Amino acid sequence: MIYTAYTLHPEFIEELSKRIHLLIESTVPTTIVGSIFQNIPLIPSQLLISQIIDTAIWSSFATDEGNTVTISIILSPAEDSFNTFIFDKPISFDVNNLVKLGAALENPRADISVWPNEENKLVVWGFRTRSVGTLLPSLCVEVMVPGGVLITFGGKSLAVLFGNKAYFIDHSFLIKTILPKLSALKDQQSDRILCLMRYMSLLNTARQMRAHGRGGTLLVVPENSEWQRSIDTPVPYTGGADFLESDYDVTKKPSLTSIVKNFFGTSSQSKTITERENLERLGRQLDQQCKHIARLTAVDGALVMSFDRFVYCFGAKIIPAPNQTPPANIRVYKPVEEDNGTTVNFMDLGGTRHQSAAHFANDQPGAVAVVVSQDGHVSFISSDPETSDLIVIQHAELAVIPEGLGAALWSYALFAEMNLL
Repeated sequence: MIYTAYTLHPEFIEELSKRIHLLIESTVPTTIVGSIFQNIPLIPSQLLISQIIDTAIWSSFATDEGNTVTISIILSPAEDSFNTFIFDKPISFDVNNLVKLGAALENPRADISVWPNEENKLVVWGFRTRSVGTLLPSLCVEVMVPGGVLITFGGKSLAVLFGNKAYFIDHSFLIKTILPKLSALKDQQSDRILCLMRYMSLLNTARQMRAHGRGGTLLVVPENSEWQRSIDTPVPYTGGADFLESDYDVTKKPSLTSIVKNFFGTSSQSKTITERENLERLGRQLDQQCKHIARLTAVDGALVMSFDRFVYCFGAKIIPAPNQTPPANIRVYKPVEEDNGTTVNFMDLGGTRHQSAAHFANDQPGAVAVVVSQDGHVSFISSDPETSDLIVIQHAELAVIPEGLGAALWSYALFAEMNLL
């Protein structure tokens, strides 16, 4: 007799299915970009959800010639387009096939696409390469680490499994923690749109830091020289760059925000092709900029940049600012529901990279430090604007991993829901 090592809890699958149905019925996408869920080819059943998650979990423990493989699975029908590869004959949906395909689809990132066949059994019909403008109303399960998978629908992250525990995701505390640092303009409406752009760009940069797999430290600072008090001199690589194309002027903030405001401000039916093209172009520009910046974080030391992504230096060594002492205790949170945080001693925060970033965030209360470990874990570190306590949000990759237009849409929706727009 063969027994399975574990089973997905039926109540978790039932609740996950319920939340997917709530997303489909939500009015938020309709008011922003039109109903993205209007023509869903298949609403996933609880059985399909369980099968995809279960197979993804077992795939996460497998290796290909000794190398771990991270894969993502999307429930989507075969569609012949420029970013898809369709097999002549679909292959079986099992761990061995997923691991073999995953090794070839890590960079550039692509999703293994599955769909029920005539016998109602899941098969792999091909793969779909990701793009900035992709917006699919589909279930996606992505392997993060062995035993850890992220579940999204329509670009919105819903739940995560770590080992034998399942959590539902809540990004709101992450936004509330770093949002006060992102605000800078006197024009309130432009300020809010700019904050949204800064927030999404910060997540994008952290995502690209995960992609290069070397780990790194990103220090995001206000546009003044105070941060230099916490950086040892001389810095190996100084100079400055924004890594944008020549026709994109980052100093013209109103023109940047108008693209987003015009697109999100009214219903989808009134959008012109030009508005959509401008938004997609803006997304591509920012995506390339974040990739360039993230590559520099692979160099030993920290990268320092402004909230509008102007790079001051990289390879920098963090030192305690004069007359500053680290806090004895730090509050640690995770972006999941019902997490009330835990208090840890500064010395128990993590390795040298995390502790030095915590020193910087404590000494520079207007800054945000982002630490990405080699195994893909992301931490945001900042001081509480009201209490001045040091706050660390661990496993922030749950907010970082979703990408493309779908993730941007739901970030906008969450900002609107929190009355931040």
